[in-house]
Amino acid sequence: MNILLKNISVIHKGFDKNQTYDILIEKGIISKIGKIENVSEKFLVYNMSGKTCFPGFFDMHVHFREPGQEYKEDIDTGSLSAMNGGITGVLMMPNTSPPIDSPDIIRKLKDRGKNKLLDIEVSACISKGRNGNELSEVEELLNSGAIALTDDGSGVINKDVMFEVLEKSAKYNFPVLQHAEDSRLTDGGVINLGRVSKSLNLKGISCSSETSVVSSDILLALNIPGSRYHIQHISCGRTVDLVRKSKNGKSSITCEVCPHHFVLTDEACLIEGTNAKMNPPLRESESIEQIWEGLRDGTIDVLCTDHAPHTEEEKSKGFESAPFGIIGLETLVGLSYTYLVETGIITLERMSEMLTENPRKILGLPQVKIAPGEKANLTILDLDKQWVINKKLFKSKSKNTPFNGFKVKCKPYAVINNNQIYFSEL
Repeated sequence: MNILLKNISVIHKGFDKNQTYDILIEKGIISKIGKIENVSEKFLVYNMSGKTCFPGFFDMHVHFREPGQEYKEDIDTGSLSAMNGGITGVLMMPNTSPPIDSPDIIRKLKDRGKNKLLDIEVSACISKGRNGNELSEVEELLNSGAIALTDDGSGVINKDVMFEVLEKSAKYNFPVLQHAEDSRLTDGGVINLGRVSKSLNLKGISCSSETSVVSSDILLALNIPGSRYHIQHISCGRTVDLVRKSKNGKSSITCEVCPHHFVLTDEACLIEGTNAKMNPPLRESESIEQIWEGLRDGTIDVLCTDHAPHTEEEKSKGFESAPFGIIGLETLVGLSYTYLVETGIITLERMSEMLTENPRKILGLPQVKIAPGEKANLTILDLDKQWVINKKLFKSKSKNTPFNGFKVKCKPYAVINNNQIYFSEL
């Protein structure tokens, strides 16, 4: 792939965001950045006036449903969905069928992800079979290609197991990703415990199910030097407070948030039905405001999606029977920019950091650099483009989103990685 990107803005260290640049890419490698007037016929020239490029965005929390649930999503359609949404790398979660708790499964998934534009990384289970009771064969999983451990979809509440995996984290330098949920406190709950759950006569899930796990885990992690503890998809304001206090100059405790938890309250359940059912659930406005504050002050490290595809049939079963989860890869950019950057909660540069530098740092992946001699790994956005989210344009097999019809600003335009280019069709 030999291309020239003309007149493109760049959000990256060392670049003036008020200027435009030409970026020459030869066989997938950036060869020159500056003002380039003449190139040979072998280069395809793209006029990028009005477009802005970033280091490729990375989503460290996706479900591609392989193995075992390919009718909802697979690595091919998940990859298309990510690219369509402006993402160039992802971390797949292990709550599949069977779960990703063996070297053989990891090797097969890594092989499936080869030769794609999208960089596909794999996480493996903390516990065998995701049963929460017995630690997986950590060394074997890491040696097979897993870069993080999590029982996502279930919280690890057995403190012996959590202690063991944090010790392994310190020894082998990998992150432990915790789905912070005490199932003993959520048993049978389907949405947030509050006014909405009472009005719908549904069993609710309290914030204590999340904060009790986080509080206990942080104490463990801070007493195991070198351990790396990361809280997935935080939903409660109190969780933000716990993380803020725990950091105190330390970098071992990190966390992520998804757009649905900083955009929607549990009131969405009254309008969107089960497309607003996810775990952890949508909370009340007080938690959203505290999440905004955690984004403002840097307590929250990462933006991600928890992209969780389900079929229309599954989601039509009603709150008590429908599965938790919504898709998010193709709405991440628009929602993050509209509800965080446009509102002044974070800057565009901070949004970029939370989608590029921070997830790769947490996962121990190489940082993406926009510089001559570096592989071209770019996300290109149309920052000023206003658009309407239309699930019919999604590449995912599933359409379970509460954001269909939302008016947003900042549209994915293209992604470049691994000597390939893809133009968004949103």
